[in-house]
Amino acid sequence: MSNKFKLSALIFIALLVLILAIFAPYKSRLSNLDFYVSESNSNYQFEVGEKLFFLLNDTSLVEGRKVVWHMGNGDSIMKRGNIDYKYHKEGKYLVSIKINDKFTVSKQIGVVSLPKLSPRDSLVTLHGVDEGYVGEELVFFTEGKGINTWYWEFGETGTVDAYEEQVIYRYSKPGDYRVKLQTNTLKYPIYHNIRILPRFEKVEELEKVDSLGVVQNDIRKRLQAIADSKVTDRGTFYKNLNYIKNNYTCNQAEDILVIVNGGRYNDFFSYCQGLHYLENKKRSKIIINKVEIDTIKCFKRLNVTQSLLR
Repeated sequence: MSNKFKLSALIFIALLVLILAIFAPYKSRLSNLDFYVSESNSNYQFEVGEKLFFLLNDTSLVEGRKVVWHMGNGDSIMKRGNIDYKYHKEGKYLVSIKINDKFTVSKQIGVVSLPKLSPRDSLVTLHGVDEGYVGEELVFFTEGKGINTWYWEFGETGTVDAYEEQVIYRYSKPGDYRVKLQTNTLKYPIYHNIRILPRFEKVEELEKVDSLGVVQNDIRKRLQAIADSKVTDRGTFYKNLNYIKNNYTCNQAEDILVIVNGGRYNDFFSYCQGLHYLENKKRSKIIINKVEIDTIKCFKRLNVTQSLLR
């Protein structure tokens, strides 16, 4: 009995060593497994209804194994490798990936629900100077409804530089820069061009003529031409629309906020279409009395004073 017991014990120990030899590398390799979450609209937050991507750091670690993703809301996805998923309610979710019903990696994510904004509310205006000096304190700020996150890139560092509604930035080198702003209300970022001069370089003398007044009067004449043209005269409409767009907006007309008579808000394209198509031109005539812009180069805000003659 003693010899049989010893033999049984040796066999048990051998099997145990074999099992450990098989599963130890498995556990060791899986300990390196991890995943991260990427969003689709690049606004630095996970939103309700947005496609989120759950990406493994090494897909080879799960090859040939049973893989189940648990999304933290009762949903499960059986798929090896990377997945994408949309959440339909805001909240915090514990997302887990389980391998062979044994090994688990978990992470908590927060999904937010953004307010639904009208086209008027979604307009964001970026304000800043067009020219400055190296080392000068330059102020940039925004206007717009529903904004609670700001991501400023000033084109010098290659990364996000500030996160506030109003920021002060100093450039360290001269050159032409493109300021980039992304907010929670924008699908695409907006931009502002700025030229930075060496600290002691003289600024070019301003022309004696009132260049801002010339530009504003030119825009007023173009808008008046759109208002006066017949509904069937699409050529005049597009000629003047494209003239303003190409000469004064830096091809960013979709970002322009139009304020009519101090109260009505609109985007630039919709306003021009209204001048041309929507008014009853047989019974009335629109007069563009005055136009004001925030800056000569790449204006983002257009104040129009107009009247209706019947």
